[in-house]
Amino acid sequence: MQNRTFLKSIVFLIVSGICTSAFAQTVDEIIAKHVTAMGGADKLSKLKSVKITGEMNVMNMEIPVITTIVQDRGFRSETTVQGQTIVQVIDKDKGWSINPMAGQTKPTPLPEEVVKSLSAETDLTGLYNYKEKGQTLTLDGEDDLAGAKVFKVTANLKNGGKRTNYISKDTYYILKVVAFMNVNGQDVQSTNNQSDFRQVDGVTYPFTSEVETSAMPGTSMAMKIKSLQVNPKIDEAIFVMPKE
Repeated sequence: MQNRTFLKSIVFLIVSGICTSAFAQTVDEIIAKHVTAMGGADKLSKLKSVKITGEMNVMNMEIPVITTIVQDRGFRSETTVQGQTIVQVIDKDKGWSINPMAGQTKPTPLPEEVVKSLSAETDLTGLYNYKEKGQTLTLDGEDDLAGAKVFKVTANLKNGGKRTNYISKDTYYILKVVAFMNVNGQDVQSTNNQSDFRQVDGVTYPFTSEVETSAMPGTSMAMKIKSLQVNPKIDEAIFVMPKE
């Protein structure tokens, strides 16, 4: 996973305030239609957990990935590379990882800054109820995305992260997300193009994602979901760091 923390400038804060004031109603109308497209408030409000099994293609390698999330509780990803499994977990306000590819064979606590930046990964409902989540949104105009007309809506997250969402004017799905983060003291931008939207138990998900990041110039990562379970029963013990 990627670190999503960054420093905001005073100028950005001022511009954000102006834009929020000017376009608040328009933003809310866009988000209301987006929420409907994603399954509606009734479905999203009842979304408590998901388990996703997928396959990521990186540099012609097919890498299995299993992601388990419990809303506002925990996030766990297991990625198998060359027979070795990399585990990364967020457990409320803590986090830990195992990375045998880097010689880290025992559970190791994640730095506080990393945990803070990854805290948004435990949110399954995106822009739904954004105000209650402590987020602010700004409408940054409209754009053309490979022939699709989109709204550009930037979300400033409670943890300090920022994401610009390209929302289709036709379907109100998020077709692209540009995230800004700080990784090991370096500013990093990642772009996630989303497609193949399908409904599972009434909730809409993109089953294909293509990710590029400035941390790995020229490298594209394609993720395809093989199976997705909505509200499965999860043993939350999987988020607790083992003692050994």
